[in-house]
Amino acid sequence: MKRIILTFLTFLFALSVLASEKEPKTVPKNKTAKVLKSVAFATIRSTLLVTYGEGEEKQSAYTPCSENFPSMPGDFPCNYLDYEGTTMEVATQSTVNEGESTEGSDPEDVFPGGKIFIKLIKQKSPNLNGKVVFLGEGEDQLKLFYGPKGQISHYLYRQTLVIFKWDWTQSEPSLTGLLFVNVNHEYFPVEVKEYSF
Repeated sequence: MKRIILTFLTFLFALSVLASEKEPKTVPKNKTAKVLKSVAFATIRSTLLVTYGEGEEKQSAYTPCSENFPSMPGDFPCNYLDYEGTTMEVATQSTVNEGESTEGSDPEDVFPGGKIFIKLIKQKSPNLNGKVVFLGEGEDQLKLFYGPKGQISHYLYRQTLVIFKWDWTQSEPSLTGLLFVNVNHEYFPVEVKEYSF
């Protein structure tokens, strides 16, 4: 009898561990249009069709996402959930306390994720009327698009478009979910996965 109870408890424990490892869920084809319409996909797609011109290059901190986030394509830096790069939903491992001098410190201690070069594009994205930031170069480049209030709307990494779903009903916007959209070369959706926080 003890063996059966122990086996049952082990099964429940394993089930709870598997349930806690949240993965994005594939949206069925018959519901894809409704899900994409809810985030104004046509507007988002229009921002990807533009060739963006010159921008100002600058160095910035790279802070990885916390364990609350799924694996983000292109190693998206979660400090760029807002345009200023100051969002706190990040995995900070810094050993530097506020007010502590960092002179002579190892840069890895001050900026635990390291430093990256970003390009602040001068023109705003069409229809969205928000700012645009490029991280990296070539095929590994992340193109980040922001809404007029400064929160990230979406970003493109290779052929994956990540769309951020925000709750604007609170005094501070809160992130409620993500859509991972695999797109073709004309930025039409091929497959959609949804992640809820």
